Amino acid sequence: MDATELKNKGNQEYSAGNYVEAINYFSKAIQVDGSNHVLYSNRSASYASLHKYKDALDDADKCISIKPEWAKGYVRRGAALHGMRRYDDAEAAYQKGLQMEPENTACKQGVVDVRMAKASDARDPVARVFTPDAFRKIQEHPKLSLLLMQPDYVKMLDTVIRDPSQAKLYMEDQRFAMTLMFLSGMKIPTNDDEEEQRHKPAAAKKETQQPKAEVVLTDNQKEALALKEEGNKLYLSKQFDEALSKYQAALEKDPQNTLFILNCTAVYFEKGEYETCIAECEKGVEHGRENRCDYTIIGKLMTRQAFCLQKMKKYEDAVALYKKALVEWRNPDTLAKLNACEKEFQKAVADAYIDPEIARQKKEEGNEFFKNDKYPEAVAAYTEAIKRNPTEHTAYSNRAATYLKLGAFNDALKDAEKCVELKPDFVKGYTRKGHAYFWTKQYNRALQAYDEGLKIDPNNADCKDGRYRTMMKIQEMASGQDADGDEAAKRAMSDPEIAAIMQDSYMQLVLQEMQNDPKRVQDYMRDPSLAEKINKLVSAGIIRFGGQ
Repeated sequence: MDATELKNKGNQEYSAGNYVEAINYFSKAIQVDGSNHVLYSNRSASYASLHKYKDALDDADKCISIKPEWAKGYVRRGAALHGMRRYDDAEAAYQKGLQMEPENTACKQGVVDVRMAKASDARDPVARVFTPDAFRKIQEHPKLSLLLMQPDYVKMLDTVIRDPSQAKLYMEDQRFAMTLMFLSGMKIPTNDDEEEQRHKPAAAKKETQQPKAEVVLTDNQKEALALKEEGNKLYLSKQFDEALSKYQAALEKDPQNTLFILNCTAVYFEKGEYETCIAECEKGVEHGRENRCDYTIIGKLMTRQAFCLQKMKKYEDAVALYKKALVEWRNPDTLAKLNACEKEFQKAVADAYIDPEIARQKKEEGNEFFKNDKYPEAVAAYTEAIKRNPTEHTAYSNRAATYLKLGAFNDALKDAEKCVELKPDFVKGYTRKGHAYFWTKQYNRALQAYDEGLKIDPNNADCKDGRYRTMMKIQEMASGQDADGDEAAKRAMSDPEIAAIMQDSYMQLVLQEMQNDPKRVQDYMRDPSLAEKINKLVSAGIIRFGGQ
């Protein structure tokens, strides 16, 4: 597969919530085309969805280095920094994106979200202490550092550091309580404290010690647990039928233990016998209620039943049951499954809506509206065509042309960008892109867009005409005859390439000398590298040779 096919596969997996698979496809696409900024952007989003924010940040920075004027790169950077709770840096990234594209919705929302998160953390005592630096502090504590050898403890810390609101899931965990006390500056018992307690007088100990209730297992219960352990070993080696026999035998020995029913459902699920698994889960929940089993087992049974429904594509029933399971036990695994199921459900709805034939009909309707100057109706028809077939590039191109007629130049630019992303060799995409830049007085970018189109089709009339019209504007600005020069120059300064040229110390010297002695321009234009930079500044409206 080529890079575009791999990217499309990655997009499909991302939409389905399969982020690991999405990363795999985007990585393969990058191996084929390492200069495509969109691939790094998409992989950054996938990493962020897995809370791998460092990797997400690296990809966002790579995307920006390839295409610094693309606002979405700064959206990705902001999201990664937000996830790392580096709020000031995240806001700076979103603000940079707004310099590239002042109306970018994602950047605007990102700034709002970052400020809210920062304010929330300032009010939340858990967020204030569970910072990324918490791991280092815990490592320095003689007692808590030993807990870092326990995977579930490390996972608990990681969960709370990433999202302090999840702390409520662990408030009953003694390890979490001790950690919160320590990070908050309170003293927790150490080995020295325990040693002191052991040396207290016996009478004092008797006052504080509480008698411990011993759990005495019957012979049948002991045999049942032994059978369960045998079943677990068989299950892990994928000997599912043999494992099922052991679990069933355990249930016969200890018929009041719902845990063995839960074990049986795991086997049915692995065998793909979803109907049987659902029936056993329902039986297990009823059995658990009757025998007052632990609430976590009830939650797990409901989660497994919901997962079966999800596998059977009964999404509405699955979502409802996941939510019911969370009422029993707010298990992070159940919550993750619910989120993935909802995304899968949304994708299934969107996929069911896709119909290339209806998309073609809607696009033709849009074309008719466009011909009759009914532009709002044309936009509606093209929008429906895109929903019906979101990978068809011409609908984006046509809607971009319609937006241009309506004067919605930023919307036109977005559609033109999407069109080019889907079909990089489609000349009309570059034409629409050039027009959008032209009408927003970004003449340097318009010129680049037309030139990109002419690389594909050197004889394209629209690109030629657009380039000619743009060059005329640039010449008018350069001679001081165009009143738009100041506005164009101001816009151009938000272009990282133009800003870099202006910040170059040698270029500043050249510009100063050109201002003092305009005749020096001819000397500098003999240097190819300087000539290229001067021409870019001229096209951006920065350099003018007229009387203004």
